[in-house]
Amino acid sequence: MRTVIRPQRLKQGDNIRIVTPASAADIKGLSKGISILKTLGYNVTLGKNIRRLAQKGDLAAPDKDRAEELMDAFKDDSVDAIFSARGGYGSIRVLQYLDYDLIKTHPKIFVGYSDITALHLAINKLTGLITFHGPMPSVDVDEMKKNSFRQFLSVLSGDSLDISSTINSVIKYAVPGKTEGISMGTCMSPVASLIGTEYMPEPDGKILFMEDTGTTAADIDRYLFGLKLSKMLKKFNGFAFGDFTDIPLTDEPMPAIEEVIEDYMNELNKPSIFGLPFGHSSEQMLIPLNARMRLSSEEPYVELLEKVVD
Repeated sequence: MRTVIRPQRLKQGDNIRIVTPASAADIKGLSKGISILKTLGYNVTLGKNIRRLAQKGDLAAPDKDRAEELMDAFKDDSVDAIFSARGGYGSIRVLQYLDYDLIKTHPKIFVGYSDITALHLAINKLTGLITFHGPMPSVDVDEMKKNSFRQFLSVLSGDSLDISSTINSVIKYAVPGKTEGISMGTCMSPVASLIGTEYMPEPDGKILFMEDTGTTAADIDRYLFGLKLSKMLKKFNGFAFGDFTDIPLTDEPMPAIEEVIEDYMNELNKPSIFGLPFGHSSEQMLIPLNARMRLSSEEPYVELLEKVVD
């Protein structure tokens, strides 16, 4: 029996808390992102590690401090939604310090992507809360200026279930067809890092969304083969692939990432599409995670089948 928790919808005047569960925020970019959110009618507050510039190396603060900043946001009744300032590195290190029972009793909109995927997976698995892959105010300022961000906010506010109208890219398919399932993802390297841990959701009945950056075709092959060896890959209902950016140059002969993915998808013979506008690029569609949806190789490519906020 599936247990799902929906956060309260986002309203004008609500307080968005920005936190740094991974790498430190770019303050200049963050200031611009905050300005946009305020112009759109929201109040914005900052996590304590941002306020006190508690950076430790590449990380925003020591592990326990980053976990505490996130938990403070969940338990603070004045906070209505939580946005990650950026991804980067380090989310996996805070999973052991989070109070998942408290998150269950204080559910809120939680937004981020990239390294934040580790938090999505753990929170989806251990609380049942629907969370959101979406733009982050320190690194996606240009995206937040687009009409697509207004559509993103309309879903968070409960005014729309449309997550596909902003898809303007060419979508390809490896295996045609339609399927339904619960969304899971999205960055491949954190997904692969959690294989075999208590924080990894079960794959049965899921649609896996995947993207990454700074990865070669060999890396993608390694991640997919790890899922295969764990017996997880064959249990997913379908697959949706986004952008693969900043691919390192190599002197080694190597296939294209799309070819590697296509080989796996053809072997599985389950509905799969390639080229959705999500990942580390200029386009950032909203993907509710732990939400029931339909995936199709024809338009509309993704459809929400349930409300994602209360």
